[in-house]
Amino acid sequence: MGGRPRKPTAVKKLQGTLQKCRTNPLEPQPQFDLKDFKEPPEYLTDSAKEIWSFALQQAPEGMLSSLDYSIFSEWVILYDQFIKLSEGLKQQGTFVRDADGNQTVNNIINSITKTATILRGIENELGFTPASRSKVSSFKTSSEKKNKFEGF
Repeated sequence: MGGRPRKPTAVKKLQGTLQKCRTNPLEPQPQFDLKDFKEPPEYLTDSAKEIWSFALQQAPEGMLSSLDYSIFSEWVILYDQFIKLSEGLKQQGTFVRDADGNQTVNNIINSITKTATILRGIENELGFTPASRSKVSSFKTSSEKKNKFEGF
């Protein structure tokens, strides 16, 4: 049950803790050809397409692989939904009247909370938060040039 989450093999290599006997020789290696990410999928709303483009511009190089396409799509859709729910709450207010005319807490708050919780999990998986970025190592592609000032 529980326990510590597994560290990716690439992180173990970088930390110098990789042991061959504890390595899965059949571990899938992500491909870093991000051509799938260039254009947002057609099924996204216009606002979600804007989020897609903005998020890709902000993502550190090598952070996303082609395997991340579906979870990145989920994040974009949920973030778009989160914004729309927040706009709805702004228009309707925190408290609304129910069918009997009594003042009650707006149900949109529950939807925002659930959406934010799911978003937080995806953001942690993708390395989109400051804390999660500190735990992720970016894979470098073979075509990437090394910065001659790195290490100064």
